Order: sequence, then structure tokens, then C-alpha cells
Amino acid sequence: MKKGVVKDHLLVSFFLRAAIAVPFLYAAVDATLQPEAWLGFMPSFLLKLLPRSILLLGFSLYELGLSLWLLSGYKTKYASGLAVLTLLAIIAANISALYIVFRDVGLMLAALGLHTLNHDKK
Repeated sequence: MKKGVVKDHLLVSFFLRAAIAVPFLYAAVDATLQPEAWLGFMPSFLLKLLPRSILLLGFSLYELGLSLWLLSGYKTKYASGLAVLTLLAIIAANISALYIVFRDVGLMLAALGLHTLNHDKK
């Protein structure tokens, strides 16, 4: 790749990684500070399996880790793939609240774009 193309690729990758990581980071922090506001988005079958506080803390830590992984730029193909799957699961689990999670569709597509951008073409 030419020098300008590589620079553009890195910049686009950074903006996509930040665009996907920031909502995960926000959700992780806010769910820790206001857990009652986030419990309604947890699938009911998970709420039956685990105590609510453990479920929310665990998912918040997961989101924090995923956001930091995305921001780091390390193995972006895998981090973005995991973000796609996570967002798909969030959308599927909350499809009845599409008026809220419709934004996650855009984030999922951005994560898919980032995954495609970083996919090895061998």
C-alpha cells in the first residue's frame, strides 16, 4: 500500500474503533453507577441464572475490557468480530425495544466494517 493509503487506513480504523468502544465504555460505567436502569435490558433467562448484581458487574467488566481492547488496536479483527457478536446478541435480546436498540444496529454495522477493514485477504 502507498504511504497515504496506509495513513488513511490507520485513521479510519482508529475512528471506527473509537466509535464502537465509546458506547461500550459508557454502558459499562453507567450500568455500574445506575444498575437499576440497565436491568431491563438483561435477558430474563440470565436473570434467573445469576444474581442481578453479579450479572451486571460481569457484563460491565466485559464491556470495559472490550472497549479497551478496541481502543488498543491489538488484533482488531478479533475485537471487532466480538463486538459484532455482542451487539447482535444485545439487539436480539431486546428486539421488542427496537425503538431504543436501533442505534446498536448502526454500531454493529460499524463493527462489521471495522472487521472487514482488518480482515486478512489471503
